[in-house]
Amino acid sequence: MSREKNDNYTVLLSKLHIPQPLSHSVPRPHLIARLNEGLSFKATFLIAPAGYGKTTLIADWARQVQAAVGWLSLDDKDNDLVRFWNYMTKALEQALGSLPDSIGVVASTLSPGQYEPFLVALLNELNSVREPLAILLDDWHVITDKDIIASVSYFLEYLPPSVHLIFASRSLAGLSKARWISRGWTREINVEQLRFDLRETVDFFRIFAAREMRREQVERHLAITEGWVTGLKLISLSLRYGDWTAEFGLSHSGNGNHVEQFLLEEVFEALDGPTRQFLMNISVLQRMNGPLSEAVGGENGSEKLAKLVDAGLFLIPLDEDKTWFRFHHLFCEFLKKQQRRRDPGKTEELNRAAAVWCESQELLEEAVDYYLAGNEYTEAIRLLEQMRSIMIRREFQALRVWLSAIPEQLLMQHPYLYFSYIFSLLWAHELDLAEQHLQLAEQHFETSSASWSLEDRNRYLGYLYFVRNFKATQYDMDTISGLEYIRLSLRHSPEGTDLIFASPYMPLAPSIYRSYNGKRGKHLPRDLSDNFFKSMIDFMKLMGLQDSILVCYGELFYERGELEQAEHYLKLGLAGNSQTHYQPEKVYVPASLFLSRISKARQDFAQAEKWLEEAGRRSLEDGAEAASILIEAEMSALRMDQGDPSAAVRWMERYRLSADDPVSVHQLFVYIFLGRVLMETGHRQEAWCLLEKLFLIAVKGHRPMEALDIQILQAIMLRQSDKPEEALLKLEEALKYGKPDDYVRVFVDKGERVAELLSEYIGQRQKGNIRDNNAPSLAYVRKILSCYGGTKLLSIESPPALESLLTPKEYTVFRYMEEGMDNQAIVGTLGISMGTLKAHINRIYSKLQVKNRIEAIKRGKELQG
Repeated sequence: MSREKNDNYTVLLSKLHIPQPLSHSVPRPHLIARLNEGLSFKATFLIAPAGYGKTTLIADWARQVQAAVGWLSLDDKDNDLVRFWNYMTKALEQALGSLPDSIGVVASTLSPGQYEPFLVALLNELNSVREPLAILLDDWHVITDKDIIASVSYFLEYLPPSVHLIFASRSLAGLSKARWISRGWTREINVEQLRFDLRETVDFFRIFAAREMRREQVERHLAITEGWVTGLKLISLSLRYGDWTAEFGLSHSGNGNHVEQFLLEEVFEALDGPTRQFLMNISVLQRMNGPLSEAVGGENGSEKLAKLVDAGLFLIPLDEDKTWFRFHHLFCEFLKKQQRRRDPGKTEELNRAAAVWCESQELLEEAVDYYLAGNEYTEAIRLLEQMRSIMIRREFQALRVWLSAIPEQLLMQHPYLYFSYIFSLLWAHELDLAEQHLQLAEQHFETSSASWSLEDRNRYLGYLYFVRNFKATQYDMDTISGLEYIRLSLRHSPEGTDLIFASPYMPLAPSIYRSYNGKRGKHLPRDLSDNFFKSMIDFMKLMGLQDSILVCYGELFYERGELEQAEHYLKLGLAGNSQTHYQPEKVYVPASLFLSRISKARQDFAQAEKWLEEAGRRSLEDGAEAASILIEAEMSALRMDQGDPSAAVRWMERYRLSADDPVSVHQLFVYIFLGRVLMETGHRQEAWCLLEKLFLIAVKGHRPMEALDIQILQAIMLRQSDKPEEALLKLEEALKYGKPDDYVRVFVDKGERVAELLSEYIGQRQKGNIRDNNAPSLAYVRKILSCYGGTKLLSIESPPALESLLTPKEYTVFRYMEEGMDNQAIVGTLGISMGTLKAHINRIYSKLQVKNRIEAIKRGKELQG
């Protein structure tokens, strides 16, 4: 089967292909004309039960219409908001040729309940489409997810005039049809219009049964089937394959469901025995090719399948080479029912045969499907055992379905499976159910662990605390508890965890560290974070997943202003290969961005650009479309810092960003930079309104670093607007939140204007003009200023007499002494050795002609007046 890698999902390309035309089909020009008329409306709905030719009709129309066409065949696995819109975007790309990079970026913000920013961006892009565009959604009735239905309703509400949606469905599945009809937005083709008339039925039997029939025969078949094309097809197949000549009584035609059941049963019985048995055998298969059909269906299965394909017996090709097929859903349901009714004991045997064949072909995940379908839990668990500590190709939703099929008591006997199940529930946002199972797990430990070995108890607790950590940090927004849980997990399972991991939905972010949720003013304090990160690196290294943790730790060092340590860990993460096979851009993009910032902090702008250029080149090779807007924003910021805002303006225009756009928490980096661009290019009112909106999103979304970013930019803007007092108060608020985590670069990276504000703040504090018992220490403010080289500190607060007496470094040491900091604290703040500090202090004593610290501080105050 044809597949390609996407950021978050493996894309099954056959879902995006218009179905291959039937070798013979009956023209239906009046319905084609009605579909053509529908292009002037927002949507057309084909609503009818299974087997009325909906798919065939819209596929025929799609191949001949003068419009760009995107196709999406839906199935029940598409009841996931991110997966659905991922496929919709791919369908649009196939129709239009491409979509801007910005769509891929904003798509990363999709999450349950959060779809408007993505849809606004997508709709804005589609507004530029001038030629007709149609998107066909086949089997829409399988969609039951409320978020998807709501998002599609929103999409249709604001659909541009050139774009048209076609829904082929057995029902409307909750769409707001009445209001749309009253507004004249939609057209409908219903079951009455889809029924075959007499002329079409004559043509049908001539084509499919390869014979002319008497008018009364055609009329009889039409009356019995009520124009149901699947019923007509079954009759035609029976005429070709069997000796069926039974007369149908019209009493069966009063109810559509009775007609369908009657025809399926009677026509199926008309097929020869071996064909019936073969069809029932392979009905258990999700998809089939010749060898698999032979393994499950019996001898000569490949030939039998080829014969059925040639006859068009409800087999739908899944690839262009027509090697893999599936049954029409309705026919498959009937065959399964027949198989269970006639030989119920054989179902498990057939599923086992399918599982064994798939396992022999290394299709392990499909083998698990069949073992579970056949209630072969032991065999399924044997294969799942091989998936411990690795990431399977499917999404967490598939993992949840697997594990929910295994009896709970059996899962409890395999704790790695039980906790993998709970983990999958969390990824599916089923928080209440996950919490119930976590409590059951805790109760199970209390009641049963006394008889376990010490190793088993520790492994169990390792799982429990690992999953508790994930829930605490990602959903409860409780980083402190999360850190405690991971420490407990590490204590009990120092060898790491061996749960089964699936593909998660994790959008590409410019910073791993900033993506973690946390409480403002207490994100990851130093006394907690260092031991945590060092332990996590060792922990994840056992599973080969340490690179992202290394980069995350490097980012934290950067935020603290410890550039050498930051560079060390960032390069370690960048050089690793633990993410090589799965979304490596989620490691090298943030690593490269922060290495670029380190080079910029060292005034090496050429090297800063090289880091970004290399990340851009690699992301193009990997097809990581979402990286471009992030890398280009960072490059534009780099050039703006050097006095050239033109690249930033081009970036804003290319991605069509506006202060009025709806924004999600995942877009904060991009829109904070947009706020800065607007500020630097004179659009201050737009910038201010945008930053206010972003600040609320950052606080609500538990993103403390972005909230700090925004407050510092607001302080700059207030100073530019001649509101110095408000600017200093806004800056002080940011300092309060930055101090507990020792953040430095978030201030320094905003440039000299922040240095001036910081110096003004110190001066106002010393004069007593700013009084706040909870104000941040001036030592912390001076530490930030020291990253500018100390000049800004001296220009504002150094009295001439003392300045002329002491060197800049000696004056900085003196002020820290005056603040009451002990020698160890000064060493830590300035990043110097204890010997160097003592040398500075001795020179200060000598110049001030004093013998100790108390005398030095007293003499210093005298010199400052």
